[in-house]
Amino acid sequence: MLFLAVFCGFLAENQREHMVEHQREKKYAHTLLEDLINDTLGLKINIPSWENMVNHIDTIRSEIEKESSARNSLALYRCASFLVTNSNFIYHDRTVGQLKNAGNYRLLPKNISDSLIDYDASIMSSMKDIEERYNITYFQNREVLQEQLFNTKFFQYRNEPEKLIAAAKLEPGIIELRKGKEEVLFQYYNCLFSLKNHTAARIRNLKRLLQRSTNLIEMIKKEYHLD
Repeated sequence: MLFLAVFCGFLAENQREHMVEHQREKKYAHTLLEDLINDTLGLKINIPSWENMVNHIDTIRSEIEKESSARNSLALYRCASFLVTNSNFIYHDRTVGQLKNAGNYRLLPKNISDSLIDYDASIMSSMKDIEERYNITYFQNREVLQEQLFNTKFFQYRNEPEKLIAAAKLEPGIIELRKGKEEVLFQYYNCLFSLKNHTAARIRNLKRLLQRSTNLIEMIKKEYHLD
């Protein structure tokens, strides 16, 4: 009888632990889904903004290739003003951090945990590496070169072209490239090529992350019957 009581107690405790872990798994699934949805929303905003960055770089390089008298100073100035922005991907790793710290990846189905580990590794390695390399070129382009060529007084109007046009009418020379900076202009032109390549690499990686996050969302919804 004593053995039976101990055995039944063991089974009851085992069942209780199983229920607790199952509830914990469901909680992880819900918060993980929220995190991935936030990642996906951020990526869908991030990708077009970087694609626009490539377009701005192309426009600047195209204008620089022209004779100085034929350049569209307004287009040059406006595109250059967009190159002062730099936003890194915001990773919502709340649940991933909890899973790592508690060693609870095992609670999730293997297909989901494997995909999540790959997703996290991609962000923490390749994405961070791309961002770091971009930031070095970005600093060179903005702080060392661009500010020697442009008067940044009206960069604040980059999203308000009518104000920029009005300001240019009042001060016609304000949007002109500074004279006597041919060597800086040449370096700027080449730096923009590197900046474009880093931006293109970032876009490719962001698109891969978007595909992975979308796949994970679908896997979690299917596994846990979530809407």
